[in-house]
Amino acid sequence: MSNIPTILITDDDEAAAHLIQTNLKRAGLNFKSIRAHNGREAIDILENSATDQDLASDEHLLMLLDIRMPKMDGIQVLEYVKSKDSLRKIPIIMLTTTDDPLEVENCYKLGCNFYITKPVDYGKFVSTIKNLAEYIKVCKIPLFKK
Repeated sequence: MSNIPTILITDDDEAAAHLIQTNLKRAGLNFKSIRAHNGREAIDILENSATDQDLASDEHLLMLLDIRMPKMDGIQVLEYVKSKDSLRKIPIIMLTTTDDPLEVENCYKLGCNFYITKPVDYGKFVSTIKNLAEYIKVCKIPLFKK
C-alpha cells in the first residue's frame, strides 16, 4: 500500500484530460492516473469490469469528473458512486466547463466534494490545475477497498 494517490480522470475530451494529467505532474504531484473516456467506463473501472485498466484494492483514490460526456454523464456517475456503500467515500471533484449555479448546487446536494469550473483561457486552466495539485498534496485521501 502506498500513499501515492490514484486519480481517476473521467473526461471525454482527450486534450483536456491530457492537460489535466500533464499539469498535475508539472505541479509536482506524484500520482497514478487512470483514465475513463465516459461515465460508463468510470463505473466499469470502479466496479472492476474494465479489462484495460487496473484499480487495485488499498489505493488512495479520488475522481476528477467532467459533467458533459457520452453514454453516462458526470451527474449520473456522481449519483451512482454516492449511492453505493462500497464507493461513497471516494472524493469526487467535479472538473467541468459548466458553471450554471443550479448545476453546481445539484452536484453538492448529490455529494461531490468540490466543484471546479475549467477556465477556457489556457493560462488560467493551467493555474487552476496547479492549484488543484497543491490541494491534493495536502489532502488525506481515503483508501479504496474492493
